[in-house]
Amino acid sequence: MKFNHPVIAIFIMAFLTLISGCNSKKETTGQDPSQKTGSAKTGGSVQSTPQDEADASVLKARMMAHVKAGEYSAMYKEASAGFKEVGTEQQFIAMWQNQLQETGAFKDAKEIGHTVRPDDKFLVFTYDVQYEKMRKALTLTFGRSKKGVMELTGFNQKEFPATAK
Repeated sequence: MKFNHPVIAIFIMAFLTLISGCNSKKETTGQDPSQKTGSAKTGGSVQSTPQDEADASVLKARMMAHVKAGEYSAMYKEASAGFKEVGTEQQFIAMWQNQLQETGAFKDAKEIGHTVRPDDKFLVFTYDVQYEKMRKALTLTFGRSKKGVMELTGFNQKEFPATAK
């Protein structure tokens, strides 16, 4: 059984890399996640529609409720087809279970950033998440399907960056 543990860990790390790679390629870089940029069109920022904001607001609240309750299967089932191409539901759940061994249980989350990606106008929300053992930066990305439904299209979690003084 000790042989399988490293293999599973490597598989989970590869899965996480795929998820973050698919999402992070399109996200804008160089922004401090502690700065809430919103969707206002200032300084060259891209603006989202009021309907996108409203639909994403409902979906992000539901996704964060799933995270808080440990309902990872429900998150996966509501995700976009592209999200599901990265891995199976069982792999997604295993990734969360592995992470919770490292971080401890979910304690609290605070939204700290909100941007709109310029190339596809997907909405990106960043959270400061406090777990029992550590903080992480959680990014949820939402976009419209071809059928017009707002969906979870990306999920990324990494260690919380040190704040500049």
